[in-house]
Amino acid sequence: MNAKYIAKNPSPVPQTITLPQGLSLDGGRLRSSRPITVEVPPFSVREILFDENGEPMTEGCIQDLTVTTEHEQGTPLDPHSNRRERTRITITGDRPHAYVEQAREVYPNLVVDDNRFLGGAQLLAQFSHLRSARDNTTAIYSPAALNMAFESRTDSLYHAANNGRVEIQSIVGDGYDSSDAVRMDVHNPGPTAVRMVVPRGTMLEQQTWTGKQNLVVKEDVWIEIEPGQTGNFPLPAFCANASGGSPNGEPLNLTPFVFNDMGESFRDQNSMWRTTDSRRSVSMR
Repeated sequence: MNAKYIAKNPSPVPQTITLPQGLSLDGGRLRSSRPITVEVPPFSVREILFDENGEPMTEGCIQDLTVTTEHEQGTPLDPHSNRRERTRITITGDRPHAYVEQAREVYPNLVVDDNRFLGGAQLLAQFSHLRSARDNTTAIYSPAALNMAFESRTDSLYHAANNGRVEIQSIVGDGYDSSDAVRMDVHNPGPTAVRMVVPRGTMLEQQTWTGKQNLVVKEDVWIEIEPGQTGNFPLPAFCANASGGSPNGEPLNLTPFVFNDMGESFRDQNSMWRTTDSRRSVSMR
């Protein structure tokens, strides 16, 4: 009977992991016969199998966000796609502004409407900017290459707001890693009550590139609004980018993107930063 060890790398940079000789396996039933060193790609989980004598046999990568396709400048990307790809861009002038403008061009079908507090282009621009620096390139990345997926739930707040069943009147970010890091006002203009969920991992972006962090919702939050009423709702959220400052009353946009859990991403704030920016410990400024 084989034993298995799972080596996790929730960070956006490759990691080298060494398992020592004598490592306890399968609850102590078995110990490894010799040391083994493996490379674990970014955002990946690698399985290392051991035979009945503790000899390492096979290693396999479960998740890998390595980009598989690079497109020429001007090639649009589908935000719904699960392909790991990027489109090369050319930056002139102010770099943050250029990244946002390029993200809007690469994703022409993505809804961006600050008046409705819906977006996603600034989020993809900022994450693409950070990954470009790590990859030594200049590109806009697909959500899948940034460890995100397009949220497709028909009972979500994003779905209801995008289809006009509710109206988001404001979203404000204030702090991080708290039960009310985000506060939003949502109006129900219809004749019936509306019950919606903000799924765990939902990403909220700064409306403009302020240098402040984007936010990621820590857990599923269900909200219900009676006909004609407006509700004020807090959302528990982590900060998503260790390289930015703490949100401090800035307006946010709700995005359709959900951040994927890499096993321990949602355990605490530092775990989230390890997943997004490969940071072990961060002091907010």
